[in-house]
Amino acid sequence: MSIEHQTRGNLRHNIRVSILNGGFSMVSMGIIGTFVPLYLLDALHASNQQIALLNSLPAVVSMVASIVGVFIIPRLSRFKPLTFAMILVTRVSYLLLGLIPWVGLRWASSLTLDTVALGSFPQSLGNLGWQALIAQLIPQSLRSSFFSQRNLVVTVIGLVATAITGGILQLFNPRWIWPYQVFFMVAAGFGAVEVFYLARHREPQAKSNPALPWAPIRWITILHDSQFVRYTLIAAFFNFGWQLSWPLFNIYQIKDAGATGLWLGLFTVASQLGQIVTFRWWGRLSDKKGGMSMLAFASAGVATVPWLTVLSTNLWYLTIISLESGIFLSGINLLLFTQLLAQIPKSNRSHYIAAYNVVLGAIAFMAPEFGIWCLGWLHMNGTMILSSGWRLVGAFLFMAAAMGPGSLTDLRSLWWRAIGR
Repeated sequence: MSIEHQTRGNLRHNIRVSILNGGFSMVSMGIIGTFVPLYLLDALHASNQQIALLNSLPAVVSMVASIVGVFIIPRLSRFKPLTFAMILVTRVSYLLLGLIPWVGLRWASSLTLDTVALGSFPQSLGNLGWQALIAQLIPQSLRSSFFSQRNLVVTVIGLVATAITGGILQLFNPRWIWPYQVFFMVAAGFGAVEVFYLARHREPQAKSNPALPWAPIRWITILHDSQFVRYTLIAAFFNFGWQLSWPLFNIYQIKDAGATGLWLGLFTVASQLGQIVTFRWWGRLSDKKGGMSMLAFASAGVATVPWLTVLSTNLWYLTIISLESGIFLSGINLLLFTQLLAQIPKSNRSHYIAAYNVVLGAIAFMAPEFGIWCLGWLHMNGTMILSSGWRLVGAFLFMAAAMGPGSLTDLRSLWWRAIGR
């Protein structure tokens, strides 16, 4: 067998096992991500502040993990062993979520938050390793089509799993704890299969290079990379407006609209359906129209979601809004990462990815807390409208970046002329 043919064979194998790995990961993470907020609010009677912490605590822990990853990832000659170990530890934390109520109900909500937050440390390191691994295994020319295909299959699997979970939870009193415990343990089981397929990726053999010294990250080099810095700042601005309303959706859907496990499952299913029908569409358009332009369009689309949500508490209406959200969310999920890869050099790629994740980790910690603070001053409607406006400005900045480095100055001049200044 020739080396070229063997390489093609390895590429096909890695694509197949990556899709299987992603499918089981979606089932495992989908159960936790969709139903932990309901578990906290209905079964453990958590406060609004704790729901905000459910978003912000994992973010700050992830930020710390990203800083650690800055020093660890670049030293690795192979990325799979670290990724395998970190994802495995994270899935074990899902098992711990199911065991917490047996420790004591008095501290159950706090321990649940702590477990989710601490579990995000190995998850973040695993994500860094996975991103570096996929960047190594999948050629750049195939990434858009690969991610589109993978996300399509993974989302279909997650859709079915979420619908089944929500339907079963609907059979029980939402204030009962034990049904959630069972599903958290089921999520851990699917996570075990996920790491099995992760281990089956064929990574090239490590080169016999001497160990790299523990040198600090080249911040000066990164900060002087204007293309990377510009993209990171715009992504950070957009993510702040995007994420400040994340805890508000759970509060609005569960407390204001009275959504049960079945309805939360339907919201997730609708969002995933929106992603399924548009994944390939976003990939094709990004290749044809340009990834940054389509990222701007997707950002403008998700800007409509918060203010549309608070127009009604009708659960069927909220399901339709979730469908619309999924249509544009698929573009965000696909293009934010692929455009990051397009902005950074191949050398020291893991440094750039880690630095980017540090910045977005800080944003992800601050934004939900800011959203809850705004909730006390602007109430639900005002805060959701603020989130929509912020997201829309972020979309404008992405479009300016797509037009070229000088476009922000040109657009600012046009703005001042338009208002007569």
